[in-house]
Amino acid sequence: MDSLLTDLKSLGLIVLILVGLPIVVIGGISLCVIVGDAVAKRFPRRRRAGQNAGEFRVVRSRLNRLARPTWLLTPTQARGFSKLGGDPDLPLAIDWPDGAKSPRAFLAQIDLAEAQARGALDWLPAEGRLYFFWDDWRAGFADEVRVVHSLDAAGEPRSPPPGLAVKQRFGERRAAFLSMTSIPSLDWLGVDYGDLDVSEDELDQLAEMPHEPFGDELQHRIGGYPCEIQGVCMPLECEHLARGLKYDYEAEIPPAIARASKSWRLLLQIDTDPALKMQWGDGGRLYVFVRAQHARAGDFSKTVTISQCY
Repeated sequence: MDSLLTDLKSLGLIVLILVGLPIVVIGGISLCVIVGDAVAKRFPRRRRAGQNAGEFRVVRSRLNRLARPTWLLTPTQARGFSKLGGDPDLPLAIDWPDGAKSPRAFLAQIDLAEAQARGALDWLPAEGRLYFFWDDWRAGFADEVRVVHSLDAAGEPRSPPPGLAVKQRFGERRAAFLSMTSIPSLDWLGVDYGDLDVSEDELDQLAEMPHEPFGDELQHRIGGYPCEIQGVCMPLECEHLARGLKYDYEAEIPPAIARASKSWRLLLQIDTDPALKMQWGDGGRLYVFVRAQHARAGDFSKTVTISQCY
């Protein structure tokens, strides 16, 4: 009897091993697959250069096709109207814009007719003058920079109101316009960097394309695409700021906002410029955007400003 029980126990153990072992093995394989997929999604593997190089060429071609003209504001000795800093040549009929707690600081003034003569931007008026005023108390809000458009003749240089702090009275530099071409960043394509089947070197090349034409030049610019410091989709951020909404880059974007975001154009990019005592955070930039349809109509009352720094 004891021998029979021993045989039955041995048989049961064998059955358990035969049945359980495949389950354990299959479960382990499944767990490895699940973990492997999660790791692959979180840390996408970069291929070596030369393998499936087609996607790199396709993306690079798309970026080049989307290129837009831009005007680089370069220093000049000519006594023209356009300039950065100094005192604005405001017409008498225009009041100095107020800020949240003090008068706004004068940033720049642009002669549109002079600029358009260097290479037309079809979304900007052919004439008139633009004046840009900045309020540091409105940082993070759409109206951080206020833009005034005037068809009146330029006035005499006007000193700032007494309430403007000395540190917000910037140095002056006359500006000429150098027509160049700007390339968008991958954010303007709506491409997730991690989804690209490109090598690390090729990804670096794509990321550097917007910066290459300008080298080490200070990037005071009108039109084209911004040279971003942080990887955020600026058109979507503009649309959210214009609507008074918080932009969550990880959230799903409603189709209406995605469509409307395509109308934004870079009106002015102002770089950190120590010579003019312009400092935006830690070596950052100001980006002023306007809807193309508003700019064509001469309406610059609803611009949106984004500031970025390192």
